[in-house]
Amino acid sequence: MTTYIKQSAPSSRTAINDFQRQHFCSLLEQLISGALVQFGVRATSDLPQEGWERFTESREYRLFIEGAYACGFVCSDLRPNVDLNAVNQRPAEEMGRFDLKQLRHYVHTLIRSERASHGYGSLVWEAVLSGALERLLGRLANDSGLLEPL
Repeated sequence: MTTYIKQSAPSSRTAINDFQRQHFCSLLEQLISGALVQFGVRATSDLPQEGWERFTESREYRLFIEGAYACGFVCSDLRPNVDLNAVNQRPAEEMGRFDLKQLRHYVHTLIRSERASHGYGSLVWEAVLSGALERLLGRLANDSGLLEPL
């Protein structure tokens, strides 16, 4: 039997393993800290509203986008229909209530929408500015309720 490298995203029914979760958290940390360093600020709330063009040229941004696919957060069977504006307006509340399936769907929507709007702004930048990605990182890195019981 011949084995091939799959060229499509996984299904949302495919489990994310802990190594994928850890790596994606690392990419989120690098994305956020890279933006802070790039703009010489200490908090995401101090980032410039119009900094998306410089931000989307960064290595951390490219790795984050690719990593979302590699870590199984972009899925072949999901629609990009999470309300990103609602999440950006109330990141603590929205991220706090999402289960793993919803967190994954959020990332899927964010990445697919980002690619669809390429050159016309950055929804990832907006998620950094709002604190949504910091909240996502906090949930994925620290919420033991997202892990499969041993």
